[in-house]
Amino acid sequence: MNRFYQIYQFVVPVLVFPFVYWLWLGRLGGDHAVTALVIFVPVIAYYIFVIIGIVRLQLWEMNTWPTIRGLRPHHGFVIGTATGLFAYLSLRLIPVDQTGVGSVLTAAFIVGSVFGFWNWWYETYAIKSGFISIYTKRIADGASAEEAVTDYAPVLFGSMGAVHGAMVKTAESLLLTEHSSALYWGIGLTGGVALIAVPTILYLAVHRIRYGESGLTSYKHEIKRK
Repeated sequence: MNRFYQIYQFVVPVLVFPFVYWLWLGRLGGDHAVTALVIFVPVIAYYIFVIIGIVRLQLWEMNTWPTIRGLRPHHGFVIGTATGLFAYLSLRLIPVDQTGVGSVLTAAFIVGSVFGFWNWWYETYAIKSGFISIYTKRIADGASAEEAVTDYAPVLFGSMGAVHGAMVKTAESLLLTEHSSALYWGIGLTGGVALIAVPTILYLAVHRIRYGESGLTSYKHEIKRK
């Protein structure tokens, strides 16, 4: 299984990323600007997210090559591509011209559910195979990979997918009919900040309720001593 992850991490940004861009370009009527927004906002947001989580907080690390202090240089493109693909497949159920708050909420629910489930699966087997090491309280307490991932993945990845789904549908509703630079950058900035802030706030809140601590404490040294 580890070999799959080692290969997957390079295949995705090199081969799948252009394919996902092409898929979105077709859905969005050949509009490169909106397509770039849909694709690159998650890439940038995930880079910021993992730099803080891996380099600064040491909550997890990637056991692969190349890495910089446990962080893959191409990490944002791996996760961003998966986000774009899951969102595209999910939103095929919702026509581009279907607009309104209801469509935004529906997109958030569908993409959040899909992204939350598949990332739960991905993280579980990545940890079991040794591709990823996480240094959370659950692992320090002796939990299995399944238990540790279930502790955070549904909330963290589910909310990430929900935010991205809402951002995409908002962009489809507002940007394909009105070419406004202020609106374009407003959606991009708001979506990017929300992709980082919403999952983090929800994770912190749930972890505080469950364990009485922030969830930002790294148990790396305790786990490695075992």
